[in-house]
Amino acid sequence: MGTVEGDRMGAKRWLGVAVAGVVATPLALGIGVVMLVAALTEDDSKGRGVGTWPTAGSLRIGGPDGVPAAYAPLILSAAAQCNEGLPPAILAAQIWAESDFDPTAISYEDPKTKTRPIAFGIAQFVPGTWAAEGIDGDGDGDRDVMDPKDAIPSQGSMMCKLLVDAKKHPGYSGSPIELALAGYNAGFGAVEHYRGLPPASFAEGQTYKYVKAILAQSVKYTAAGGGGGGAVDLPAGFELPPDTPPQVRTAVAWALRQKDSWYQLGGDCKNSHGPDPEHWCDCSSLMRQAYKVAGIDIPRVTFDQINLPIQVGLDSPKPGDLVFNAGSDGSAASPGHVAMYIGAGLLIEAPRTGVRTRIVPYSSWRNSTEYITRVTGIRRVVSW
Repeated sequence: MGTVEGDRMGAKRWLGVAVAGVVATPLALGIGVVMLVAALTEDDSKGRGVGTWPTAGSLRIGGPDGVPAAYAPLILSAAAQCNEGLPPAILAAQIWAESDFDPTAISYEDPKTKTRPIAFGIAQFVPGTWAAEGIDGDGDGDRDVMDPKDAIPSQGSMMCKLLVDAKKHPGYSGSPIELALAGYNAGFGAVEHYRGLPPASFAEGQTYKYVKAILAQSVKYTAAGGGGGGAVDLPAGFELPPDTPPQVRTAVAWALRQKDSWYQLGGDCKNSHGPDPEHWCDCSSLMRQAYKVAGIDIPRVTFDQINLPIQVGLDSPKPGDLVFNAGSDGSAASPGHVAMYIGAGLLIEAPRTGVRTRIVPYSSWRNSTEYITRVTGIRRVVSW
């Protein structure tokens, strides 16, 4: 993080040290899956409120393509301890890149002869970084870099600090998650030097490849569908920012799958493409059901949805935000219509009887000359 130790981490990268995982970096077990909820806050300039973070559902656990069940509770807990929006799938993918979930992993300056060990354990900490960042995660009185019960909480804590550093530089290239991962790999000094994610020319592209590999693997470790809070596949050609919370990714993707379904006032949106109008969507049930699939319960009607606590400026929407207008039967305080911002300057809405669920430009609401169709408020469900 711009320190001498950060330079040591960068030096390790230049040596190209390898361990059991894809690439190495410096730096109470249980099988049951638990639901952990962490309070997330926005700074005052964006409105203050609390959002739920049902982290258990955001990990694909077990099986050939999932996170080893023995380490899932540690990863979930470490992510939940961070109020900066640290997806557990990112931590899991990072462990995969560091050690392939091998708690005995050791990287050496010379991998062929296995001489001069320089990084240790499941999260691959170098001794100096461990001395500064190591946590007694299981409360047994020691900090053991080779014990996942200490190493994974320490990894999460360090990543959380790096996210704080990353968010201090909104003008840098790359998302906060990318910058934090780069800082873990090469030291935050390298991020500051390049004013963003170090390019492929830095250290033979090791840090760049490390970040991109983790982002790709995190998608595989994110649980799909079914109300668990994980991500589902987005339509071809549609992309969300890499640091989009899993719950938002799920809500947006699910809402998009309802496109072209018919509107039904009072419909519960549980089978929008089916034959029963009672299960078609109206504007607010589309929002509620999208987030319910993502593991988050929000109010049913627009009059209550507008009271969600995280307020957002009209020119600062992010994917997953609920966007309100007065509609024909409401006001700014009690709006009659709501849509979801999905990114790329677009909204998805269930508009009215006789019109199918559709995607429209956000500008058509933001710049409308008619009060009933002009955006009057935005609320964020998950802080990020």
